[in-house]
Amino acid sequence: WMEFVNTPQSDDDKHNFERSNKETIIRKTTVAYGIVELLKRSKKLDDEEIRVDNFLISVSKNVNPSQRSWADIDSVGMLSSGMWLMIEEPPYLNAILGGEACDDRILGRFLAVEMKSAPQENVGKPAEAKAAPKNGLNDYHMAGMNALAAVAEESNRCHLFARLLYELYAHEPFPDDAASTKEPAKKRLRSYNEYLMLPPEVASDEGVFEMDTIPFQIPSIVRMQKLGIPASICLMTQNLLEYALRGDGRQSDDAYESLGVVGEDLHLLLLDPDRFLFDNQNQSTDNMQLLYRSDKLYGRDKEETLITDAFCRVSRGKSEAFFIGGFSGSGKSMLVDSLRDRVKCVGGYTIKHKFDPMSQEKPLSGVISAFNQICLMIKGRARPVIAKKLGEEFGVDFSLLMRLLPNVSVLLPEHVRPVINVDAGEAMNARSVCFTLLRFVRVVSSPSHPVMLFLDDIQWADSTALDVIHAILSDMMGSCMFFVGTYRDNEVQIGHDIFDLMERLEISNVRTTKVYLAG
Repeated sequence: WMEFVNTPQSDDDKHNFERSNKETIIRKTTVAYGIVELLKRSKKLDDEEIRVDNFLISVSKNVNPSQRSWADIDSVGMLSSGMWLMIEEPPYLNAILGGEACDDRILGRFLAVEMKSAPQENVGKPAEAKAAPKNGLNDYHMAGMNALAAVAEESNRCHLFARLLYELYAHEPFPDDAASTKEPAKKRLRSYNEYLMLPPEVASDEGVFEMDTIPFQIPSIVRMQKLGIPASICLMTQNLLEYALRGDGRQSDDAYESLGVVGEDLHLLLLDPDRFLFDNQNQSTDNMQLLYRSDKLYGRDKEETLITDAFCRVSRGKSEAFFIGGFSGSGKSMLVDSLRDRVKCVGGYTIKHKFDPMSQEKPLSGVISAFNQICLMIKGRARPVIAKKLGEEFGVDFSLLMRLLPNVSVLLPEHVRPVINVDAGEAMNARSVCFTLLRFVRVVSSPSHPVMLFLDDIQWADSTALDVIHAILSDMMGSCMFFVGTYRDNEVQIGHDIFDLMERLEISNVRTTKVYLAG
């Protein structure tokens, strides 16, 4: 399964042919990522150890048919050192992405690695005695020499890994330097052009390539492109080779300085292959542009980790609050939306309301509107169970709940819906609304069904609504809610109700996270 599929014989097979080759590329990229992580963890290696035939791949035989077909690589090992590295995906992400088919897109993988066995250092080798400094060199000079040696060692590793990438993707030995042959120059160039499969209008006897036609300059990289290997991998291999091929001691801005950076780039390619790994068929190579998803959050990895970790803690059964401040358009809502799939994956509910400058004229209407949404979500999932619990909790007061949340009637249709002549928020006082919503949240929320309440632009929320939020979050009787509030920090002053809510939550021992988005 590591080799490319042959060219399809008919148009009907073209789709399967393209997808199969894409899956092969993802497998090879996964293996490359595992090899990089092994090399990063190896202190000293001989050149012969950074070769394709020095690595083994462990493939799982028990792959769920509903999972993606390329998710069968379990681990990568190094023969010379005996090191093994497990390659895995966090369970909650596997549950989100596994088995999904969104059009013809190939979804990515957020991979994590774990050492399966420790490196066997200096196996069968005598211990080297530490040499005394010569020529009167002091520790400062020795440190400088060691630093230069480390840079040279890392550069050599990058070069050797580039050769390995070529052999992994091209499935052929890395081409030797054409200059080492004894053939006449014109004959050697003509043969090499045929090897690279360059068209006559590009290749010439003088070996001059037109830059507008061939975006890569190193012959081995041109060969990779002609074999159909994605431009992202070709560019990565070229940047790895660049320093060694220049030979003048200088390094371009695009050249890799360490395998650590290479590992990060491979991780990104696997995370979103349709955007970063595969070539865009609708663009020419001389005008290639990266495509970005309009609903994808970029550049907020730290904040995304914070909000994900907070929700994971709530999933264990304790309510939390998460406040996000920032200018309009800084990505506050997009950050919250990045959590929606995870909430749904664990059986949770996401409810949202956006406040506006007129919200304070109708106190509590925003919060009531948000909780009214959840009734329709419950109907499609666990209606019988929740309906029974609501009936037991409210009893004869169920009509009161129906006045506040009209959509609850879809859960218990046998109850007669009361006639409401006025707005529920006005007909019931704040204390009654707060207590009714508190009882409702205790029933519908649980560690297996956490509720994420997202209130946007809470700088315009009325103080009564914030009081209800405080009451629910500080409830010690079983509520399981993750509250996320976003606000424009340039539109609030010291003493605003938002900061008062933060302080009261901390006094009530409710874990509170505050994030500020710049830019």
